[in-house]
Amino acid sequence: MTPPTFSAVVVARDEERNIRGCLESLAWCHERILVDMESCDRTREVAADLVTRLVPQVWVPHMEFARNRGIEAATCDWILIVDADERIPAKLAHRLREYLEADPGVGCIWIPRMNFCFGLPVPNAGGFPDYQLRCFRRGAGEYPDRLHSAPVVEGRAAYLPVREDEWIVHDRQGVAVTDMVLKFDTYAEKEARAQIVDGQSFAGPLALLWSGLSAFRFRFWTAHGYRDGMAGLVLSVLFAFYRIEVEAKMWERSGYGPQWDRDVRRLRSGPRLTAALANEGIRRLWKRLRASRSR
Repeated sequence: MTPPTFSAVVVARDEERNIRGCLESLAWCHERILVDMESCDRTREVAADLVTRLVPQVWVPHMEFARNRGIEAATCDWILIVDADERIPAKLAHRLREYLEADPGVGCIWIPRMNFCFGLPVPNAGGFPDYQLRCFRRGAGEYPDRLHSAPVVEGRAAYLPVREDEWIVHDRQGVAVTDMVLKFDTYAEKEARAQIVDGQSFAGPLALLWSGLSAFRFRFWTAHGYRDGMAGLVLSVLFAFYRIEVEAKMWERSGYGPQWDRDVRRLRSGPRLTAALANEGIRRLWKRLRASRSR
């Protein structure tokens, strides 16, 4: 049997700090396609001797469209989607080749990913194994033009078993708190814009507070983010900030409507705030139960 060939597709914008490590970890791929979205730094220069093809792309609000440009340019049997701040360890590369040779009928592979925050692993707050659909047969899939969407792929899906160092390493090099805040702010702007396009609107102050508290509760307590130490705590807070900022940007796009001011004033004491949030939680739970029963 002929060994499978791989086209790695990387989308980047101003990633000179990360792009070399990413592409060096993809040296085993037969093609390394960089889709550059109008980088203003040295991303292209750093990547020039490490890529087999550079695809220029005007900046778009989210990278799914740009990923499809790279997929269209690929010529190998398999597409491997990698972000500029990710690495593919040698063990994972070997495992992918081995897996596809043993099961040539599979159409796509979900790969585990280990997330790092400030250079420290955060398996709990980061949701490990955080499976990502990043490897699929050429011609079998593409991304919908929607933020944070997985590709729509034809064929049988397989999940790569979790084994030591056989996972995507997601670690932005030299990241600072400011970098993380700016990254979350960028994503919040994109998500708020997408929700407006979908016809959604700001749901009020309780939705804003609940979204942040719920995100923190899930990351820090439910997912045991506290086991990741300070990195887990900070990441949990940043996820809460992200959810709150999405709602705040929805309010911003409503024209800073004052119709919510009365509801905010009703939360003027701790007991009232606690009761309001409890009622909001019950309302959301009831809505979820009704939706599940109607299926």
